[in-house]
Parts: sequence; structure tokens; C-alpha cells
Amino acid sequence: MKLPDSKHFSNLLTAILVSVGSPLLAVENASDNQAAPALSCPQPSIAQMLPPTPDRSQAPMVIYARSLDAGKLEQGVAEGDVELFRADQYLKTEQVFFDPQKEIVTVPGTVEYKDQQIWLKGEDAHYNFQQESGHFVNVDYGLTGSSANGSAESIELSGGHSSLLYGLVYTTCPGETPAWMISAAELELQHDQGWASAKNAKLEFYGVPILYAPWFTFPIDDRRKSGFLYPSLGNTSDNGVEIGVPWYWNIAPNQDAIIEPRYFTGRGLMLTGEYRLLTKRTRGELEFDYLHDDRDYLDSRYHYKLEQFAQPWRKWSTRLLVDRVSDDFYFQDFGASIYQTSLQYLYSTATVTGAGRYWRLEMLADTFQVIDQSVLPQNEPYKRLPRVLFQADKPFGSSGFGTSLDSELVYFDRDVGLTGARFDLLPSVYWEHHTSWGFIKPRAAYRYTAYGLDNMGQPIDDSPSRSVGIFSVDSGLVFDRNNADGSTQTLEPRLYYLYVPYENQDDLPLFDSGEMTFGFSQLFNTNRFSGADRQGDANQVALAISTRNYDSTSGDMRWGLNAGQIFYLQPLRLQLEGKPEFSEDLSAFIAEFTWYASRRFSARTGAQWDWEQSQIDVTSFGFSYNGDHGLRTSFDYRFRRDRVDQFDLRAYWPVNERWRLISQVNYSFEDKEMLELQGGFEYESCCWALRTVMRRYLKNRDGDYRNGIYLELNLKGLASVGTRARDLFN
Repeated sequence: MKLPDSKHFSNLLTAILVSVGSPLLAVENASDNQAAPALSCPQPSIAQMLPPTPDRSQAPMVIYARSLDAGKLEQGVAEGDVELFRADQYLKTEQVFFDPQKEIVTVPGTVEYKDQQIWLKGEDAHYNFQQESGHFVNVDYGLTGSSANGSAESIELSGGHSSLLYGLVYTTCPGETPAWMISAAELELQHDQGWASAKNAKLEFYGVPILYAPWFTFPIDDRRKSGFLYPSLGNTSDNGVEIGVPWYWNIAPNQDAIIEPRYFTGRGLMLTGEYRLLTKRTRGELEFDYLHDDRDYLDSRYHYKLEQFAQPWRKWSTRLLVDRVSDDFYFQDFGASIYQTSLQYLYSTATVTGAGRYWRLEMLADTFQVIDQSVLPQNEPYKRLPRVLFQADKPFGSSGFGTSLDSELVYFDRDVGLTGARFDLLPSVYWEHHTSWGFIKPRAAYRYTAYGLDNMGQPIDDSPSRSVGIFSVDSGLVFDRNNADGSTQTLEPRLYYLYVPYENQDDLPLFDSGEMTFGFSQLFNTNRFSGADRQGDANQVALAISTRNYDSTSGDMRWGLNAGQIFYLQPLRLQLEGKPEFSEDLSAFIAEFTWYASRRFSARTGAQWDWEQSQIDVTSFGFSYNGDHGLRTSFDYRFRRDRVDQFDLRAYWPVNERWRLISQVNYSFEDKEMLELQGGFEYESCCWALRTVMRRYLKNRDGDYRNGIYLELNLKGLASVGTRARDLFN
């Protein structure tokens, strides 16, 4: 099985390059993953891999001409608009001499020749059809399926799969005055292998020599090949100038790797790498970075991440994830985004999962590496060594009745605090009835949770338990109508009743439970706490209503509105430590609205209103717009009282088919500081592209920023140098 191009590799694998004497650059598509206005370019700079050369030995030779003088043994001549055909080969000239025995043709004047690999215009040609080899002089040439072209003093075609050019120029630019070109004493094209090698080559950009290499190779189609990729070049305010020279290793059709030495002027030499493996039942990836003796940190630094998925048997799968760094400050110093610099934990796990028609079994062991020094030891997440989860749901035919089971056995381990095992069992019976106009689903469940604790000499019960019943009824109606404009609108009221008696749970530990963030889905949840350590009491009714408008032709939703809240028939007595009893009669009122004005423009907003305080606790709104020629912009505002108050604005604006502007602003009103700011531009022509982006983003909780400049120059079909900034719209 062959490896597909991943996000990290996709722009690299078509850019394979080997250099000797001077590190050469390699191909990369400089455009973002946003669709930009299409340039009117004649061919792609890199062709797709061509099929093998056809067997021409048994193909007949056909000649058309105004006059023909030919014999079986003697040399013949054809004159006047001569056209010669054999398999994929085509030759056109005014006069041709041919030997019918040796199948050799000689053209004393101008000639045009093409096959599935190359086309050329030259003179004084000599071609042997038996050996599929020939010689042409004063040639203009091009590669089939791509924009690669140039001229040469002479060219030799050999064996039907290779070409050798002398005294040549090479470019992928159209027109008479290419922006960049290579001049070389010799160029060998291996069409069947997809690469070219040049000797004594000079690279010019707008007439200015920028590189000389005594020998190097580069790709002529999109297949993978071992060799150097383009060098990376960047600069940040804390690490200095960064230079990298990646090496790509095409190990096998289902394996490859990248190994890249990177030098930071402010820190030293780092070795990074990435390895990928793909089989019919397995896929895996290993990433690593290692910096020996960081000059600024005064110690060695590393990060590695191994991820593997496998399906050893039908219905069974495995996952292995190991993610580790050398120190708490690694991502603050080397993180490429505000997401990485704000990480608190790194998660590692080994998981085995099986699933059938009515059941699912999961067995895992997982752990966290805490890399945020603000997280106290007593607040660090527990390791689960191991955790076994079994779930089942079995309906009884078409009666609507069914039973379900959620069960868990887990051992929690940590260096600080209470540790121990927990067994959680949640069987239930239900009946559900669905019609075109509504549904009803009553459910009765019983939850039993028991612990085996390592009390470490503390005066606590080492085997506490909890038993509690859970009863719920979920019901809803569906109304719809056809509007005058042809759309269909629905009205969907929903009522959810939940009863859970109060059970004192102060003697139970808190391993992984916390109060869940209140949102629309919480209106219909049987527990307001995550995990199994706490089962919230409830005697409540949730009322909600949804209405949606659909386009009757396409079926697409035009807009949708959800609103609802919970009416508490009794106060919520069970709370986490330090929180008072919740005695209000109403939850926050929740409303969410989404509007698809067109396929290009969409908007969304949501809010939670606190009746007791007469204030908004949570709100968000935003929009996205996809315009003509790849224009994209989005805006998002998020507010959660006393925690989050920020907006994020992004824009990718193609001014015309060649110029594009890039910008992003992420600002926090709560902290009164810029979280991230970037801006730049792209220029693209048919044969080269330039991208420049400047970024400034927060790298730690102390308010320190990283400033970076990312510059990338792409010579299409040959080379790209620089470091790409991250894409705005992932």
C-alpha cells in the first residue's frame, strides 16, 4: 500500500532534490490551501507520472507525403508535407530519407518530433526506430504534460526512455523571456524514473545569477524520490535565524521519512525527523526533535511523538500514542503557534477497542505529562492504569423496548493525593416510540459505583460506594409547513423530565469528575458532572424549542434556532467542594441561532442569560464569508463572564490573479493584550511565487511575545526556499 500525502508531506513530496557541491532547492506549491483566482498558465509546472513507454517494436510505420520514392532494399525519400507516425511517435518535416531495412530516418532540414514524453523542434535529425534513439541539433524542446521547456545545441534520444541535452537552457516559465532559467553544459532526462540531472549548471532569476552547482538533480514529474528538499529559512525574535536542510528518504511505496538538520543562531543545532508507515492494517507516524546543549537553556532539549493505529482482527482496533518533551518550556521556545505555546498537558495512551452490533469494549492505559508550571501537583490529572469500558445496547425486536449497559473499571494513580480503583455500573431499560410527528422515550436506570482506595493511613473509608436510581422521559413533536417562497419550516418543541434522588457523596473521592460546561446539550443530560465520581441530584423539567428553515429544492438548511432552559422543581443539593447549594428555580436561558444566507455567507450567535443576575453569562457570535476567486474572511467573538472576552478576525484577500493579502488579529479584552497578530502578502505568476508573512503571538503566561518573519520564494517546477507560516483556515 502506498503512502498518501499528509498535510506535512503533501507540498514536499513533489519537491525532491539531490545536490552536490551546493544545496539546491526543491519544488513546492506556494499557494495556500485557499482557492485563488486561476492564472492563465499553459501547463502545470510539474507533470503527473507518465505511463510506461508503449511497446513500439510491432507498431507499423505510416508515412504521408506529397511524393514518395521508396524501395524494399534501397534508401527511400519522401518530400513535401511529410508526416511519419508510429505508435505514440510523430515526426513532421519537408524531406526525409529512410532506410527500410535498418528503420533509420535522416532529416536534412527542420523537423518537429513528439512522443508521450517530449516534444522538440530542431534540424539535421537522425533517428533509428529499431533502437528508439536519435540525434537532433539546434533544438527547442518541452516535456509532455508540463510547462518545462527550453533550447539546446543538440539532443540525443536514447532507448525510448531518456534524453541527453547539450549546451542548454531549462525553465518552466512560458514566454520568450522567462523569469528564471537554468543554463547547463549537459542535462539528462530520465523520463521513466521522473528525474533530471544537470552538469555545470547556473540558475538565474531575472538575469541575476543566484546559484552555481557542478551537478544536481531535480524532479520532472510528481512521483516521490529520495533526496534533499528545499532549505527552510526563517527568523524569530528569541531563537534568531533558523536554517534547515531537509532530506527526504523514499524507503518503500508504504514507508518514507524526512530527516532535517536545523540550525538556530540563538540556540544551536537541532535534528528533526518524521517517519511514516502504512499497511493494509496499520498506519503509524513518528516525529522527533533533538537539540544537543541548547546555548540559551544550557541543557539538551527534545520532543517526540509516536502515533500508531492498527486493526489486527475484524471488529478490533488498537491505538498507541506517546507524546513527550524534555522540559516544561519546550513549546514556549519552539512552538509554532499560540495553540502549542499554551499547552498544559501532553497526552499518551495505549488503547484496544472492539465493537459489535450491540456492544463496544475498550481497554486502555493513559497518562499525562504536565508542562504548565501553574498546575499544582494536587491538581494534576490522574493516570488511568488501566481503564476497561464496556457498553451494550440491545433492542427487543420492533417493540420499542430495549436495555443498555454502561460499565467501567479503572485504577487512578498519581504521585500526590488519594489513589485507587473505581467500578461503575449503569444498567437501564427503556421504551422508545417514533413517528413522523414526534417521539417519546422513557428510561429507568440504576447507577452503582464502588471504590477500592489506597488510604495511605488516612482515617477514611477505603471502600465507599454509591447507589442511585435515575428516571427520565424525553419527548418531542415535529411540525412543518411549506412557506410561500417554496421553503419548508419546522417547529420542534421538546420536553425532557429528569429525576435523580439526592445521595450524599462527600465520602467519595474526586478522580476525574468536574462540573460540565452548561450548553444546549446539557438540557437533556442525566448528569451535570463529568466522570462517575459524582451523580447530580435532579427533579427538573427542560423545555426547548427548535425551528429550522430548509430550501425545498436542495434540502440545505437556510437558518436554525434552538432555545430552552431548565425548570428546577427542587434545589440542586449536590455540589462540588466549596460551592453552595443551587437554589434557583431556573437555569440560564440558552439560545443559539445559525444563518446560512447563501453558500458563501454564514453567521452564528449564541447566548446564555442569567435571570437571577439579569445579565449575560456567555455569548458568542461570528460569521464566515467565501467570496469570488478564493476570498475568505471570518470573525468570531467569544465571551464568558470573568474568564474569556476576545475576538479573532482572519482574512485572505486575492486582490487579483497575482496578488493576495493575508491578515489575522486575535485580541483579548479580558487581558487587555494582543494574543496573535499576523499580516503579509503573496505574489504568484505562472513560473514563480513569493510569500511574506510577519507574525507576533503570545508565547507564555508572563506576557512574552515571539516575533517572526516567514519568507518563501518558489520557482515553480524547480525550487522553493524559505519557511511557510501556518495557514489561516485549517
